[in-house]
Amino acid sequence: MHRYWSTLWAGVERFARARSALAATFVWNLAQGAIVPGPTELMLAPLVLAEPARAGWLALVATIGSVLGGCLAWTLGAVSFASLGRPTLASLGVSEATLAYAMALMARYGWLFIVTSTLTPLSTKAVSIAAGAAGMPLPIFAAALTLGRGVRFGAVALLLRAGSGAFHRLLRQRPGA
Repeated sequence: MHRYWSTLWAGVERFARARSALAATFVWNLAQGAIVPGPTELMLAPLVLAEPARAGWLALVATIGSVLGGCLAWTLGAVSFASLGRPTLASLGVSEATLAYAMALMARYGWLFIVTSTLTPLSTKAVSIAAGAAGMPLPIFAAALTLGRGVRFGAVALLLRAGSGAFHRLLRQRPGA
């Protein structure tokens, strides 16, 4: 089993040093920010552990991809809410008064919802779509999303970079040694 993990990790390390690692990180976070479900750190975490010197670049590229993906989700909310969202909510029993109240909250505190969603288990995609539906100005949305994702990816990259030495020492140890 140790040989399997060693071979797998060697492949991750080769990929982390390749130019395509940054592009893959960007594409994953763009897709994940827009429509693809999954963990945001899927590409970032193993690549930072494999190549700690690139942690800052990987975090930056992940942030840019995620923000652009979030802007696509915002656009989806802005464009399709009237035709899809409002009728769906009405069919689920959400009154116009409740909807108006939710929209007012998003208009007043939306930037805080955006930042919070990036740092918690809240769905950033759902919050991004809601921000577009509520008419949150795109520049405010993008700034809040950039702040939240930058803090999250920066913290993850720094923590993993700091722990990468210990990770590599554990990896070199043979089971039972």
